[in-house]
Amino acid sequence: MKTDKLLVALLAGCLLSMSGIAFYYKLGWDRMAAQMREIASDVDLVNTTMQDLGGLYRRTRIAIIQAQLRSQGLPLIVVFGDSIVEQLFCPALAGRNVLNAGISGARVLESQPFLESVLAAAPGPLVIVAMGVNDAFGAAGTTPEQFEAGYETLCKTVLADNRRLVLVNLPPIELDKPEAQRFDASKIARYNAIVAAVAARLDVPLADINAMLAERRKTSGQPQTVDGVHLNPVAAAAWRDAVYTVALRALTRPDS
Repeated sequence: MKTDKLLVALLAGCLLSMSGIAFYYKLGWDRMAAQMREIASDVDLVNTTMQDLGGLYRRTRIAIIQAQLRSQGLPLIVVFGDSIVEQLFCPALAGRNVLNAGISGARVLESQPFLESVLAAAPGPLVIVAMGVNDAFGAAGTTPEQFEAGYETLCKTVLADNRRLVLVNLPPIELDKPEAQRFDASKIARYNAIVAAVAARLDVPLADINAMLAERRKTSGQPQTVDGVHLNPVAAAAWRDAVYTVALRALTRPDS
């Protein structure tokens, strides 16, 4: 009898202990779930903040470019692009000042209004279009069909304004560096084929930067970027020299 009571007491104690443990773990899981919700909320806040900052930078950069346009009235050669262009020093070409209209993060699908505003504000003989890398950013990005439609619209807008046009394809990304992993290399290859096709259809010159930089890396064995995407100083100077060579030929080509 005493043994039965002892067993009952032990069983009751075990059940009580298990209940306590279960309650403890439930509290722990509840706290963890609350923390995870808070972290998720913080991540959303950070992402939203980063997007806002990106939008703020873009608006600020556009305002600066437009202020530069208002500060002078001379005909300009304009270079449209993204951060690869924005980082460049652009000296005068054939006696014409060059406006660097590169904006970090610029995408083909978002650039039409800005292009139109610059063309309206700045007369000039030539426009260079060098963008598209950001359209390959992330898992979604821009489809090749969207890219082709948007890119050709940009080009036709320039030509309709009676300016000469030079197209620049996208530099190769270096997949052995971390930043490049955020971009879709296969899309960049597709985009470059589209740029070449548009150049042929519209009969405008193309600066084949992709081939030039790939050959430089093959010959020298040296990287051409600082992070897999953005050009290092030597490659950036080579980019500018190659594009300027094509642009100079375009400026001196007789009208058809």
